[in-house]
Amino acid sequence: MSKEELRENISLQLAEVEMLWSMYPNDEFQVVNSTAVSEYQDFLQQKCSAVSSWLDFLFALQLPEGQVDVDIHLPHGYPNNAPLEISARSARLTREARSILNKDLLQFVSEQPSGCLCVSSAVEWIIEHFAKYCVQAESTSPPVVEEPRTFSRLWIVSHHIYNKTKRRTILECSTGDLISGFCMPGKPGIICFEGPTENCAEVWGRIKSLTWQRIGLKHREDYTLECNENMDTLRKFDGFREVAFHTKQNPTRDHHMDMGMFLKFMQEHSCQPIFQILFGIEGKVTCS
Repeated sequence: MSKEELRENISLQLAEVEMLWSMYPNDEFQVVNSTAVSEYQDFLQQKCSAVSSWLDFLFALQLPEGQVDVDIHLPHGYPNNAPLEISARSARLTREARSILNKDLLQFVSEQPSGCLCVSSAVEWIIEHFAKYCVQAESTSPPVVEEPRTFSRLWIVSHHIYNKTKRRTILECSTGDLISGFCMPGKPGIICFEGPTENCAEVWGRIKSLTWQRIGLKHREDYTLECNENMDTLRKFDGFREVAFHTKQNPTRDHHMDMGMFLKFMQEHSCQPIFQILFGIEGKVTCS
């Protein structure tokens, strides 16, 4: 791909971001790595000679059947030289139904003409067709089993989380209504899983088996439920999602999350004491 082709693709991607911001509210559409937008703008204005970031989107669609989370990655070749990468997940879908949905979704994307800005078309396709995959999920769902009576919250710290495949795996591992929490990509990367102890252990085992520079379980909270106690009363988070705060880019191109904003996020979820456990420093939110 020539520099002229790259410049055209980058220009079209920025135009699509502006269009998506106008179409979807902030609670439904998020640019995960917002620094890519400013880097792309600098590239088009010839303030830099190359781009090292990519645009990643997260949609949280509120549909009658339930919430659908859609992850989208735009390679530098999109839309003229390469297709977008997209996957959808929902607690309403079985693993099999999710696989079929994503296969059909990729087929739809592959049928779009080269050069076509098709993010909104793909999202609208999901909105239009999601219900039939829920029906399929319900028809193949296993019998409801008795809810586990032990609850855990795992706090995991990684040297960094950048790789989009790993981030997608983390989100897919937590699909369903048993696991809640968040993943904060960047350097360092933070993951919190909460839910039935055995399910948290299973998800942590799958994540730990991936190739990491350094990752570890920093802190663990365990609770035994009383006979009639509802497990959801112990949760700090609603569902599982990826969170991103304003990033700061240093000369080595490492993307560091804004720790002040992360501390505020922790405080909002009654987890401020964990900040000191994770980073070894006491977090204080400055009131303005």
